[in-house]
Amino acid sequence: MKKIDLHVHTNYSDGIYSPREVLELAKESDHGVISITDHDNLDGYRNAIEIAKEMDIELIPGVEISCLHKGRDVHILAYYMDTENKEINDILGVIYDNRFHRANSMIDKLKEQGIMLDHDQIYERAGENNYLGRPHLAWALIENGYCKNKYEAFEKYLGEHCYAYVPKASPSVEKIIQVIRNASGVSVLAHPYTLRNDELIYEIIRFGIDGMEVFYAKSNDETVLHYNEIAQNNMLIRTGGSDFHGEGLDIDIFKNYSAPEFVLEELKSKRRGK
Repeated sequence: MKKIDLHVHTNYSDGIYSPREVLELAKESDHGVISITDHDNLDGYRNAIEIAKEMDIELIPGVEISCLHKGRDVHILAYYMDTENKEINDILGVIYDNRFHRANSMIDKLKEQGIMLDHDQIYERAGENNYLGRPHLAWALIENGYCKNKYEAFEKYLGEHCYAYVPKASPSVEKIIQVIRNASGVSVLAHPYTLRNDELIYEIIRFGIDGMEVFYAKSNDETVLHYNEIAQNNMLIRTGGSDFHGEGLDIDIFKNYSAPEFVLEELKSKRRGK
């Protein structure tokens, strides 16, 4: 059976590899189905369409959308949406633009602490795809000798508990679920274990979400069983993915990961406007 991975990032967001490089790695690893789910933009997916055809890989339209619920960051995966739908493209554009304002505000707050980072250096690191996020600030902190690694960067400077942290200006979960539905897409709660709060998850379920990323590669067996039970009890589809970005152990996880075959069947069963 060909491997299935429904949560993959490229350098159109915070991944390291280009869409072509990701798909080449997928081909080498015997993946037959991939969804490129970059943060808050569809450019990586669009760039990959023809490449996936060349490689005979089934490419599922996808995006990971940043949103908020009760002050908590929540990520919603959207699949099979109309990628030309104006409403979803407009809201992705707003979220994407807000990333630049947020990053610049965090750079300014770091300067208040005596930490001088070069805007141009950070933008150059972000690359021609112009995605800018906290991982790029972490890289700059490491590059300029303020931190030894990404963990330290987030622990000392960029995490939610830090002075320089600036909350995302993101739409609500309820709004995003409706936007995905309006675009004929399927909405899925990404890596639910990161919320560490089942009551929040039940509230998101009540908003009408379609599914949950139960088979997340970085979850242990106990966590998978827990969210599998919640999904089944609430008639949600179950999905799975590696959340591949390309750093460190990510490559081995990606090469060896596959969601169960029924995950693809469940996802396709929820497609709207088939």
